[in-house]
Formats: sequence, structure tokens, C-alpha cells
Amino acid sequence: MAHEAAQPRALISYSHDSDEHRRTIRNFADRLRLAGVDAWIDQFDEHDPPESWPDWMRSEIERADSVIVVVTEGYAERFKRETGPGIGSGVRWEGALITADLYHSRRERAKFIPVVLRNEDAALIPPPLNLTSWFAIGETADADITRLTQVLHRSPSQLPSALGIPNSSPDTAFHFDGIQSSGEIDAAFAIGTGGDTQEAIRRLESLLADSHGEERSFIMFLQGVLHHKIGEASQATTCFSRVLDTSGHAALRESSAQRLAILHAEFEAHFGETGPVAAATEWLTSVKQGKKRDVWRKLTRELRLSLAQDWIIANEGHPDLEEYDRNELAEALAVKNPQHRLGKHLLRSKLEVLQDYYHRWNIDSWGAARNPRRVGLEYEFVVMTQADDGILVTEENELLPVYTILMRKVGMDWRIANFGAAYPIPGWPPTSEEIPAPMLRFGRIFTETENGNEVENGDT
Repeated sequence: MAHEAAQPRALISYSHDSDEHRRTIRNFADRLRLAGVDAWIDQFDEHDPPESWPDWMRSEIERADSVIVVVTEGYAERFKRETGPGIGSGVRWEGALITADLYHSRRERAKFIPVVLRNEDAALIPPPLNLTSWFAIGETADADITRLTQVLHRSPSQLPSALGIPNSSPDTAFHFDGIQSSGEIDAAFAIGTGGDTQEAIRRLESLLADSHGEERSFIMFLQGVLHHKIGEASQATTCFSRVLDTSGHAALRESSAQRLAILHAEFEAHFGETGPVAAATEWLTSVKQGKKRDVWRKLTRELRLSLAQDWIIANEGHPDLEEYDRNELAEALAVKNPQHRLGKHLLRSKLEVLQDYYHRWNIDSWGAARNPRRVGLEYEFVVMTQADDGILVTEENELLPVYTILMRKVGMDWRIANFGAAYPIPGWPPTSEEIPAPMLRFGRIFTETENGNEVENGDT
């Protein structure tokens, strides 16, 4: 008796624009389920909400065969983090998770499928989602979704070439003509696609001992894919380079070379002259040299405003501040080059705090950790740690003093967005929105406690 194929699982990512839009999404999910797709939305779990919605998002993205992104104007703004802090946090988290997955995993781009309500809304689809095919589902999800369901079911004869789905069976990791993938190899790789990437890498490593020829090169290729998936760019580079050194299979070599080119581009974007590492290094140098105005102007406006508000609160009651409205004063002090008579006091105070906090950093003995850490479209972490005789000591070893700096791309320049893993939120008092742990999965982040000990603040 033949077994029915498992239903493809699809997560629907959308913004809660209105009750009507929520009903549209519910109708869309119900229609997909009638079409044999195991469609999931947060509304199905609202009766028993998880302890952490960001963790739920990460888990659902990992479990899903496809992620359907319903793009509206509100979704696009939140995906690109153009709304205020705390507004549309769910979409911003999902946007960062989706973007990180696209940049780091290099899996089939068809996993992330944008849909719009109307054809004219296609211009709203944000990069990098706009690099693949899109579908219109109707303002009340009543449009013909036959083609979309064919894509979700991975019907080979119906798939548009633009989706870039590789010529492989759903039951195998990758397919290269002439290379027979064993069940053990596919099972090990499936563990990684299911979420336990490190265990998958370990199992593939154990299979290398008894493998030979092109099968061995194929296993190293899969290890490289998994390392890249979790942001371990250096390890991925080593794996793909070893494939090129050992394999004579044209297609396997070509795929490895393409992935190496992607990795090299990511390294250049992160470590190059115009990247976040260079900007963070220049800023830390300004801190060390006491160039308080350079230090101040290289912060994002949100961070400057938060720091100004914090300083005003700390000095509340001082006679020099009594004559000023605190909102107007904060705005005047938060500009790039404050001319207010109290500006020099604020900048000197904040410089002293930063110099004390970053006292260990030295340009000659510290460097950026080796793996780029992207957090969404505009944000990246720069993780500074010690080097020994020019060799960077990586965070995989023992606990070392580490400085984590959140960087934001503003126009063509990188700015300091915060001194840790949180978005600053100006206010009275200023607060912060912690970046959820699922988005901090590309390294271990440590902070220094008051007594000088290092503690891990994110199991990432």
C-alpha cells in the first residue's frame, strides 16, 4: 500500500495591519490547507501563546518547507525597520531572521516566497525578497492560488525557473549527477535542516572517515552549506576550498566556487574599508584618543538622543539645567555637533564612561571576530576580541574579554547603534529593545560584569 506524501509545511509571515487583514490571512491559510498545504500562522497558536514569540518565529521558520511573506505597505516598513521602536516588533524580528537566513544559509531562495494582495503592490516587496517570483492572492485572499500551491508542493513541471529550485528530490540533500548520496548522508544533513545544525555537522564529520573520492567531497560540501547556514563563514570557506582541492566533479566544483564567491563578498562587505568593522575600529580609536565630538557624531541619532536623555535625568535638579525644557534640551544635545552650551559637559561625561568601558581595547592587540554577524537588512554586530601575536583568538575557545557593538547602515556609512545586543529606545527614561536570542545565533556574546568577570548574555 502506497503511503501518501507528507503535506508541505508553510509559515505565513504577515503584519497585523487591521482586523480585516487578519481575517484575510486566516482565509488564505484555510485555502492553502484545503489545497493540501500545512499552512501555519500565529493566530493558530494565540489560544496558547508561547513564552517567546521570537523563539516561536525561529522555530517555525526552521520547520517550514516554505515561508510565505505577505507584503503590504505596513509589512514593508516594519521589515525594513522604518517604524518606531516597539511598533511591529514581530515583523521586524521575522524580517531580520528571514534576511539572515537568506544571507547566511544560501538554501533555495524559493523557501521564501513573497505574495501581495494586488499586482500593483509588487513594488513594495523589499530586497532581498524581490529577487524571486511573487504571487497575488487577492484583497480577501480570493484570487486563483493554483500556481502558488504548485510551487509549495514543489511540482517540478510547474515551477518557474526564476525560483532557482535545484534539480533534487525532496528526500535528498542535493543532487549532483554521478554522485550517489547514501541514506546516512541524507539523514545527517536532514538533522541540520531540521534545526540541529551542529549535530548534523558532527555526524557528517564522522561519515568522512569511511568515505572516499567524490562522496567525500560531497560530504565536505554539505558541511560547508551547514556552516554557512549558521554564520560560520570561515569554516564554510575551508570546506568549499577543500572540495575544490579534492574533487574533479564539474558541477560540484562549480557550486562550491559559487558559494566561495558569496562568502568572499560577505567577508569584504564586513571587513572591507567601507564595512562595519572598519567603522567600529575607527570609532574605538576616537574613543581612545579622546576625540569626543568624533565619537559623538558617529553614533546613530537614536543612540545620541537616548544618551542625552540619560544624562539629563542623571543631572536632574542641577541649577544649570533648571531653565530648560528637557525635551527641547535633549533634542538640542542629540544633534551630531551640539552647539548648546551644555553640549561640552555631556560629551565629556559620555566620553569618560566610554573610555572606562572600552579600556581593554587596543588597536594593536584586538581585532574583529572572524564571522560576519548580520542582524536584518541594516544592522550587523561587530565582535571585538583579543589577538595573540597577530592571530585572532576566537570566541569558540575560552571566555575572553569581548566587546559587542551593534552597527547600523545609515545611507552609505556605518554608525554605532548601541554598545550591546539591543536597540535603543529614546524616552523618559530611555530604554532598549533586546534583540531576541534567535537572532543572535552566529556567535557567543559576552559582557563584562562590574567585578571584572565575563558572563555570557546570549546562548547564540
